[in-house]
Amino acid sequence: MAVPASGQLSLRGIKAELATNNYNNSTAYTNVSLATLSTGGAGEINTANASTDRPNGVAPHNMSEFYSYDHDASSVTYTSTVMYYDAESAGNACSEEASTITLYYDSSELFAGTDTIWYQDSSGGEEADTAYYKFAFEGQGYFYDGGEKEAFSCGRSERRLKYNIEFIGDSPMGIPMYHFNYKNESHGKGRFVGTMVDDLQRLGFEDSLFEENGEIWVNYHKLDVPFESVSI
Repeated sequence: MAVPASGQLSLRGIKAELATNNYNNSTAYTNVSLATLSTGGAGEINTANASTDRPNGVAPHNMSEFYSYDHDASSVTYTSTVMYYDAESAGNACSEEASTITLYYDSSELFAGTDTIWYQDSSGGEEADTAYYKFAFEGQGYFYDGGEKEAFSCGRSERRLKYNIEFIGDSPMGIPMYHFNYKNESHGKGRFVGTMVDDLQRLGFEDSLFEENGEIWVNYHKLDVPFESVSI
């Protein structure tokens, strides 16, 4: 049984975890030193635990460093995914000039799972920064903040790029919404729901717009209008 994730800890329990893989083992120990426990003198620290779940071995030593430590934890295999990202803007993350980063996550979990943490290194030692992350070659991604993920989309939304346009109503923010098809199917094949650049300019939503290769795109993260394919 691993060390508890919160609350009061005991040196005896930590020693028991290191010695028997059971924090609640009732064995009595003498001369138990926090420094010895933290530096591996009472049992080698299992680095399969995330860096936040094991002592760093450097003074000053704190019992709280052992929160969630599991002495018989197995190594985690991490999977990598390359993403475009930007800390300030979903629009910048959608740009072809956006920076790229390799993210890592526990291979036993879903990349976009509710509780899946993203890391900047293949050992799970440093969590990903708060930023917008977009999938390569797609207009969709997530705003990631300490494990929380909020989906966002970026889309070409100039009226000149579309046909078979059908007004379907206004969003709660008063933004006209449409069903449409793209003239160039490389921009998206089939029927979509979204809005139009000229409407956003007319209504004062310029902060949701950005230019990419001579086209004006919409950062749908700033609006209450969906941008997605639909079946009609």
